[in-house]
Amino acid sequence: MYQLPDLIGDASLLASQTQAPRVLRTADGRWMVHAHAKLNLGLRVFPARPDGFHDLETWMAPISWHDTLWVDDSGEGTPLTLEVTGRAAGVPVEIDKNLVGCAATKLAAAAGFTPRGKIILHKVLPPGGGIGGGSSDAASALVALNQAWNLHWDDAQLEALAGEIGSDVPFFVAAHSSLCTGRGEIMTPLRMAQPLFAVLVIPPQGCPTKDVYQAFDAGHQHQPPREKTNWHQCAHAPAGELAELLVNDLEPAAFAVAPWLNDLRRQAATALGRPVHMTGSGSTLFTLCSSGQEAETLHARLSAALACVCVPVRILRQR
Repeated sequence: MYQLPDLIGDASLLASQTQAPRVLRTADGRWMVHAHAKLNLGLRVFPARPDGFHDLETWMAPISWHDTLWVDDSGEGTPLTLEVTGRAAGVPVEIDKNLVGCAATKLAAAAGFTPRGKIILHKVLPPGGGIGGGSSDAASALVALNQAWNLHWDDAQLEALAGEIGSDVPFFVAAHSSLCTGRGEIMTPLRMAQPLFAVLVIPPQGCPTKDVYQAFDAGHQHQPPREKTNWHQCAHAPAGELAELLVNDLEPAAFAVAPWLNDLRRQAATALGRPVHMTGSGSTLFTLCSSGQEAETLHARLSAALACVCVPVRILRQR
């Protein structure tokens, strides 16, 4: 099983108060980007549209847990390659099979040249957890390559291209706390008024997004209508109040697809005596905290109670 030091590296995930600059130039001339994971702090899902997609309302916020991506463009004319390190098992390195490679190929094609250079992706985030690891990696590749290739594209241009890769990839271009609507690609800044932390519960397996949405489509008409979410109220609420406001419309469907996930949520909530929520379509669960010290305390309690990895994080405030 993954151990916490392997997950967080050398620096505490609770330390950084605001987001660092998006792209950094390292001493050896490479471009480096932290590909942050996200949490859905509430998720409202509406019936399927004629095109098969669902309109959403969700507050998405970046967290301090991240993959790291480097771009080395020092070899003039070198064909594009991808190397994956860290939690690399099962992650494809072929350019046409990895979202990072897909992002690079699309950006080069849009700019009118053959992609070049070497990308190194250090994986920490688990796949299939609803925290956006693959989408964040793809968006981070766009951001880093935009610098390495001197394209000077603005965020709007990168976000438009990111939307061709996946519905939530545009969010990760700027990775600011946002109310995301449409399929998730329409972003309105939603600034947190209070510092927020969380403890993540990482189950040993993912929750298939397609199956969760199919279960939602089959059952949503049988669910009683819920009140609309007041996102402004959520953004201004402290952790304890926000925990009572959060609604994820996919939870019933995910728990129908994966009853073990609901059992795990109950175990976590019982151990903590407080609400535990699911992010996205699962399988990652989380509980909110108002301080780093509280997150450390709850992390210790959850780690002792559950047979899975738990990770304390800070929810990042805008630069």
